[in-house]
Amino acid sequence: MEAKIYICNTIGEIKEISPNDYNWDYSPSQFCIVEKYESLYEKALVRFKDNSIYALPGKNKAIRVYKGIDRDPLDYTPDDMDRYSKAETLQYYNGLDNRKLDLIFYRMAGSCRELPDGLAFIGYDVGYLFGKGYGDGFSAICDCMFLCRWHGCDEEGTEFSKEFHQLNKNGLFDTEEQAVDYLYHYLNQDWAETGDFCVFEIYELVSE
Repeated sequence: MEAKIYICNTIGEIKEISPNDYNWDYSPSQFCIVEKYESLYEKALVRFKDNSIYALPGKNKAIRVYKGIDRDPLDYTPDDMDRYSKAETLQYYNGLDNRKLDLIFYRMAGSCRELPDGLAFIGYDVGYLFGKGYGDGFSAICDCMFLCRWHGCDEEGTEFSKEFHQLNKNGLFDTEEQAVDYLYHYLNQDWAETGDFCVFEIYELVSE
């Protein structure tokens, strides 16, 4: 599939455009420093009931991990990290107290940008465009089915049962088609976030 940006300013009205036709500056691929999901989960646990839906936190349920971009990247990722080489990124990351941090790499699905060496693909995320100070790392997967920090999800926890069971062990989709189908389903809910979205390929570093 070709790289696309999905613009939704009104619920249910989605326009697909080429990245070449987009006017704002963002980064279609780069390294990104995020907080470990387990740390975010522990901080969020007090907000939820024991019988929470989907993978929302609950004291009496096993944790399901989400390894996408929506883990407070703005708190740890420099605005100009799109310019960092892999060596520069590792030097910066290793200079942090990174015990509760993860280093990931994202690329807009369909992009032909070259990937750095030593990465392993872990799934597709769906969220706002990001990078160069643009966007906050919002993910429609994380906010709907994992942490619900913004608009959340359907109260019954049934609207996205199909998509929830498609998620892999990293809390991401295995195929771009699944991710796009989910995005359209999500953007047709009257409570969903609106904005400029894309599908991300998410990668993590392979241990050397």
